[in-house]
Amino acid sequence: MSHAAEELGEEVIAEEEETEPKRKKHLGLLLGIFAGVVIVVLLVGYLVRANADQGPDPVAVTVPIALAEMAPPENAKLGVIMTLGSGEAEGSQWHQAAQGAVVAQERIRLGGNDVELIAEDDLGTASGGVDAVDSLINQGVSGIIYASAGDHLHDGLKAATDAGVPVILPYETAPDGVERVWSLAPAAQDTADALAAKVAEFERPVHINAGEELPDGVDVDDELSFNAETNIDDFAEDIALRTGANPYGNGAYTGGGEDEQTPPPVAQNPADAVVVSGPAAMQARVVFALQTGNVSVPVILTDAALSPRFEQTLLELGGTVSSNLRTIGVSADDGMALGTSGQSRAMSAFLSANRQFAGNEEITNLTGDAPLAETAAVADTRGHDAVLAFAEALNVAGGTDPANVAEALGGLHMVAGHGIAGPALDFSQSHAVDAAVTVLNASSQRLGLRPVHGEVSDALVWINQP
Repeated sequence: MSHAAEELGEEVIAEEEETEPKRKKHLGLLLGIFAGVVIVVLLVGYLVRANADQGPDPVAVTVPIALAEMAPPENAKLGVIMTLGSGEAEGSQWHQAAQGAVVAQERIRLGGNDVELIAEDDLGTASGGVDAVDSLINQGVSGIIYASAGDHLHDGLKAATDAGVPVILPYETAPDGVERVWSLAPAAQDTADALAAKVAEFERPVHINAGEELPDGVDVDDELSFNAETNIDDFAEDIALRTGANPYGNGAYTGGGEDEQTPPPVAQNPADAVVVSGPAAMQARVVFALQTGNVSVPVILTDAALSPRFEQTLLELGGTVSSNLRTIGVSADDGMALGTSGQSRAMSAFLSANRQFAGNEEITNLTGDAPLAETAAVADTRGHDAVLAFAEALNVAGGTDPANVAEALGGLHMVAGHGIAGPALDFSQSHAVDAAVTVLNASSQRLGLRPVHGEVSDALVWINQP
């Protein structure tokens, strides 16, 4: 080999030796990029699966007011039974809230379809419930929304069951042993467990029985009775002293003479919470008495306080919505519209529809004797969602036969994408609401999301406990 050839060979070897590290470096870079891509893909896949496990509602960025996909068959009829009146008739606290059914009906109409709603009054009695059910069956309804509450519903539910007509209870729990009846209220045991857990956070809770016993498992340190004959001023003084409050700060207690007041006695180990049970109006009277006595400890109300009757009675008495009020339920009030979830957007659509329809004087309430505007401030999601559930069941059944509608309803799982404004609904179980029961706090912040008509306003909003 010549000297020149040797030099050329050495140069080639040297070049290869210099290139080898570059190749390795390049290969390492490619491997690093590939590994990074794999990690990203795996991470994205994990997040997708995680979100899928959480069951996000298939909801568009905005939910339309018109529900074009709700297409019940022609001549579809649904019955709505309420307990009318503003008195003490059992279940009458819910008839204003049930007007949300009209909002659902009008949204379906805007979408190009229709479902007729036929209203009946059960008068708050068992016999009235049977008569209302029989009347609706004779008018050819495919399902019944029984928008009342209390023991008097039992006979009417049995009449509907015997006739094979499905029933949705927006406000009452589903009774045991009754077929084709679904509830949009949480199961009684779930509500009782949540109430017991909240009360257990306090050392010396006192119970004020205003007409109903507490569920089993709710432990209290003491109990007082309250009824329609109770003197509010005397009661306010008593409960104030029991909770360590100053009962005469606003004139409720007058222990001294004209020019001076004797300081209230200091209670030993005062109660650190008040638990109130009873009908909505009676709970409102108790809360007014507590406010009269300047009681500031947390006040835990049973779920009857969720009805419009509680808020309206409290304001009529001169009370206020205070931040120390609590109750038990699922998150389904107007505050949901302020979030970003699918349910938030669906709630926003419901409230927008409610405002729009309340502005049309030709749209009346369920009984057709007053504009929807008169109750739009308290029309709720449960009456609304009950109509949409039946409308979807009618659509799936492809006809109006009650037996087929009941079968279709039992297979539904509805989410915000279907237009319902409350929690998801799983009708494979008798208590369809698919949401955890939680503690709700009272808020007096007016969100401005509802129309106001006369004395009916949205002064009370229940929000999740922070």
